[in-house]
Amino acid sequence: MMDHSENTLRAAIKSLRDTVAPAVDPLDPQAVEQLRLTIDFLEFLRSRVYDIHARQRYELGRQMDIAQALLDDAALISPDVGDRLTRAVSDARSVHADADAHTQDLRASSQKLWAVVRGVLRTARQAPEDVRERISTRVIGGIEPLVEMESAWYLPFGFEPDPGSVPQLEELLDRASSDAG
Repeated sequence: MMDHSENTLRAAIKSLRDTVAPAVDPLDPQAVEQLRLTIDFLEFLRSRVYDIHARQRYELGRQMDIAQALLDDAALISPDVGDRLTRAVSDARSVHADADAHTQDLRASSQKLWAVVRGVLRTARQAPEDVRERISTRVIGGIEPLVEMESAWYLPFGFEPDPGSVPQLEELLDRASSDAG
């Protein structure tokens, strides 16, 4: 069967604009604003619905890069911290490598991996200064692709001070699909 998600979203947006909007009391600014925000979000979702899976795969891949870069120092913090990170990276790689992984599987793996990375960062507060500095440098160095994705993903909302500096979403997602292959 054909996927009608985009057409269904278009129909919902049209219904809100053509039928609901005229029925909303123009003297109720909160109702008018909420309707506008809902329509804007549905438009945004319509433009991104078929990219959600690729975005999740991209994010998990970049998070794995950061976690991988922390493995040696995590083991220096404590064997337990190093083991937890090693297991989380291994689990994430398994999910990421699975071509049949559902978007929810990618998201769950991402959340689990990122929780372990956050634990490494918290535990590193007690580590020797040189270990803390290496961890900080690796995280800051590795976070840029995730920030780029967030900026590209939400670019249609117009919050970026320099939209021309933001990579195109398609470019980032194409890069992610070539990384997976």
